[in-house]
Amino acid sequence: MKNNTRTRIMQAATQLFAETGYAGTTTRAIAELAGVNELTLFRHFGSKENLVRAVVDEFGGLAIAEDLESRLSGDYVQDLTLIGNELVAVLTERNHIVRMAICEAGRFPEFRQSIAENPRQIQHFLTDYFTQLIEEDLIHPDLPEVLAQAFLGMFFFNTVIQGFLLDSSDLDIASEEIVKQFVAIFVRGTLK
Repeated sequence: MKNNTRTRIMQAATQLFAETGYAGTTTRAIAELAGVNELTLFRHFGSKENLVRAVVDEFGGLAIAEDLESRLSGDYVQDLTLIGNELVAVLTERNHIVRMAICEAGRFPEFRQSIAENPRQIQHFLTDYFTQLIEEDLIHPDLPEVLAQAFLGMFFFNTVIQGFLLDSSDLDIASEEIVKQFVAIFVRGTLK
């Protein structure tokens, strides 16, 4: 029952944060949508700031990185495709929270660090991955941190920023094809 209540509160918070932002969402509104009283919300999370951190932590950057690492095959194209597909899936599924985090981070620096932790974990994973490939002399000896940023940037722009710039109907290409093209471009620029 306790986990179910916590989950309902987080789902309600996710919905309201996406619709009205952090500042526009009250703990009372979250509690009402979750079907609990406000005191229950505070018992589970302590504050609205802790609740938004829990929602943002649902991205699970470290868990995603560990899962990806366990599924790598050693085939460069196959691995980049796996990583790209996972990034698209996660960023698409949680696009509304990513956008809310971007918009609210400047106004509420108290949780900026929490917001940044998930992408940082993915970036560390990719940096380590590219470092290993450089050491194995499979890819050009570029800065692995820059390679990680470049790879992440393609997918972040495609799934998050594009929504700010374009109507979703402007681009009629399947996500699998986009991943395939991004990986091909990246491989051509990095593979020895």
